Amino acid sequence: MAAAAADADARAPVADDAAAALAPERASREDDDGGDARVADGGGGDRAPGSNPNKKRKVALSFAYVGAGYAGMQRNPGVVTIEGELEAAIVKAGGISDANAGDFGKVAWTRAARTDKGVSAVGQVIACRMVLEPEGMLERINEALPEKFEVFGIDRVTGGFNAKTMCDRRRYEYVIPTWAFDPSVGKAASAGVDAAVSASETFVFTEETRARVDAVLKNYCGTHNFHNYTVKVKPTDPQAKRYILSFDCSEPFEVDGEQFVRCTVLGQSFMLHQIRKLIGTMLAVVRGELTEDDQKFALLTSQFAPTPMAPELGLFLCECIYKAYNDKFGAVHGAMELSKYHDKVEAFKHKFVYTHIVNQEREEHTMRDWLRDVLQGGKHLRTAFDASIASSITAGETLDASRVGVRQKKRKNNASSAAETPDAPGAAAAGSSFTASMAAAAERAKVRRVTEPSADDRYHNNSRPPPAKSVNKEAPKPTTMIPLDEYLINTCNNAKHTILSSSITAGETLDASRVGVRQKKRKNNASSAAETPDAPGAAAAGSSFTASMAAAAERAKVRRVTEPSADDRYHNNSRPPPAKSVNKEAPKPTTMIPLDEYSD
Repeated sequence: MAAAAADADARAPVADDAAAALAPERASREDDDGGDARVADGGGGDRAPGSNPNKKRKVALSFAYVGAGYAGMQRNPGVVTIEGELEAAIVKAGGISDANAGDFGKVAWTRAARTDKGVSAVGQVIACRMVLEPEGMLERINEALPEKFEVFGIDRVTGGFNAKTMCDRRRYEYVIPTWAFDPSVGKAASAGVDAAVSASETFVFTEETRARVDAVLKNYCGTHNFHNYTVKVKPTDPQAKRYILSFDCSEPFEVDGEQFVRCTVLGQSFMLHQIRKLIGTMLAVVRGELTEDDQKFALLTSQFAPTPMAPELGLFLCECIYKAYNDKFGAVHGAMELSKYHDKVEAFKHKFVYTHIVNQEREEHTMRDWLRDVLQGGKHLRTAFDASIASSITAGETLDASRVGVRQKKRKNNASSAAETPDAPGAAAAGSSFTASMAAAAERAKVRRVTEPSADDRYHNNSRPPPAKSVNKEAPKPTTMIPLDEYLINTCNNAKHTILSSSITAGETLDASRVGVRQKKRKNNASSAAETPDAPGAAAAGSSFTASMAAAAERAKVRRVTEPSADDRYHNNSRPPPAKSVNKEAPKPTTMIPLDEYSD
């Protein structure tokens, strides 16, 4: 299964969102029906007198689904998506007309969160303008939906409601089998599934273990630069800064004979794969492959740190929260809260989501394989983090570990500042321990560079593996070389003969007596005889020149018959002949004719 994202709220909006953004004001005018505040979870059977039954109303749908088999939440032509299935069901139920189907801009469609491939949800929300009558719209939509997909209710909202931008917070759950916290499970998985199962049966998730998990998760709370806990985000990007309100671990609960714990995170928004990397690093720390100082280092540094990413199987969207909207409009249209469907939500979780997680883990061993293949006893993670820490120290970074795990409140005045700051001696001790841990990691990386190949350092510093060397290319054929002077003599001789032959063929009349004699201006006819060159000498030079030209033309004529004519084309066109293609068929031989026959 392809890697899944938690929630990609930071990604750029698509065309559907852009079209829908133009609709709220128009929708507000069209949806103004006197402030009907009824919850339309069963249709429009209790509508106000005189209202239009075919009028589109702005509503919000709260629904749940199991993400297996879908290519994510967002509609994408050519693949099966959650939005595609939901829109088709609404159209079939009569909520959206065929004329408006396929165009989210026409119905002001917005989504609260984008879940990626394989990620489930029990508290997803979309908003749109749809017809609510005749009565029984909710039932007709659910009948048209596939299995493991359910709409809990349809709530009236204001005309300008946007499911994404008005969502203050999002809550996610990551469900983990308790045996995943046992350090021996990853190592035992290398010996086979049976050995891993027997090793996990002896592990007990105690209250001390839960407290340890809680402490590690609390380090994520507050505002941090999470560029090391996502992908393709630079530390200087503004979107790397995220705010997490709470992160905690529940008591163990049982599903189909197996124990699990819930790790619940509440934040404003999350980046691609962020929650999976937060969970993966937490597991590595609790199991002992990494330390809390490594976790803090990944939050503080601008260097690349290879945080492990947990599988997508246990992750699902739990709730979308609209606190500011409820405070402002809750008295008019009713609060947008998932708690009103609490019984339906819990039933869907236990019947479909938790069962899906248990069954897939039993069939595909997703978590066991990840513990074996990714964590691998911590050797590779330790090496990679040591290299990153060494790079940070070399770059001269100053990292303040006291910023991690402490949620600072706004100070009203100077008098209250002392009570709100963390314990100074404790913070100093923690900072000293963190500095010592970083120095030890850098020393290990230094020793490793001397005793082991440096491929790991190059990989983690550049965030990419070194390019593989090609071994299939054939060696180039040897080139036959000739001396330079021989090449120049041959080239000049060929050019000389060809040029002279072309001149004779063109019928040029060349007077060799003009060369080497400087003629003076004649003042009168009497002095002309003295200034002209010697007539017998000039005649002899001209005869010799004509004979030399004829001999050169004859040599060129013979060469045309016995050799290819590429040289002629080269010198006549002042450009080299085109390179011959190795793969093309050889050209057919050219029939040559004598020069005098060509001239005639």
